[in-house]
Amino acid sequence: MARAPDIPYRVSLLSDTVQRHRVLAGLVVLLLLVARGARAEAPDPVLDDDAEVGAAAAGFPDPLERLNRLTFRLNLHVDRWVIDPISRAYTFVVPTPARRSIRRAFANLNSPSIFANDALQLRPVDAGVTAARFAINTTAGVVGLFDVADRIGLEGHHADFGQTLALVGVPSGPYLMLPVIGPTTARDGVGSLVDFLFEPTTYILTPGAQLVFASIRGTGTGLSAWETQSDALHALEASSIDFYAALRNAYWQNRIAEIERPPQRFALARR
Repeated sequence: MARAPDIPYRVSLLSDTVQRHRVLAGLVVLLLLVARGARAEAPDPVLDDDAEVGAAAAGFPDPLERLNRLTFRLNLHVDRWVIDPISRAYTFVVPTPARRSIRRAFANLNSPSIFANDALQLRPVDAGVTAARFAINTTAGVVGLFDVADRIGLEGHHADFGQTLALVGVPSGPYLMLPVIGPTTARDGVGSLVDFLFEPTTYILTPGAQLVFASIRGTGTGLSAWETQSDALHALEASSIDFYAALRNAYWQNRIAEIERPPQRFALARR
């Protein structure tokens, strides 16, 4: 008995295959269109000036912005009516060479903390430079009033426990605006407490002397630091539409630059 031809079945199978290919092609075209539209909406970091700012703002966690802005306004009043007048009086009374010597002496006292963080960050050259600077400036530089080490090629650098935490992968946590102290992050706030334990003045000075010492040396609000930063902060305030956002972005960029600082080379080799 002759077998019936299966042409209709083959035609049906071929039709199903063509239909599936058309559906698949349609999905591919749709995905390409969606991807093209998303790429068109995304800012070009080369052509769009706001792309970098937007990316930085998106990557900076600030879940406590409302509270931070209230604290920021409080700090502005404290700066305007308390810190700024005292800083101007300090600048007027103390000559420029003396102010520079005071800043150098405070920087020298911070050397043990920098050395500890250099070691924790596995930067032996940086640690060696910091130790040599501390020894030279404490002796030949009269407890750090003069930076003799810099003159012979041992350049100073900054290192703190916040950087150390960042280099081992600890996230920054939320951005914080602390009363009087100013901007920081959760990670850097913890780092500041650890750095405080590394400083020799923590174990030498009494609590009252610590308060006076911090008010003069403080990293962001002390007189020796404020008189070098006040002009830049006033200029930033005058040139920005949103001073809070501008200061937050400037702080973040500065911290990123400090964290990504490459290890030092042996400075004497360049002289």
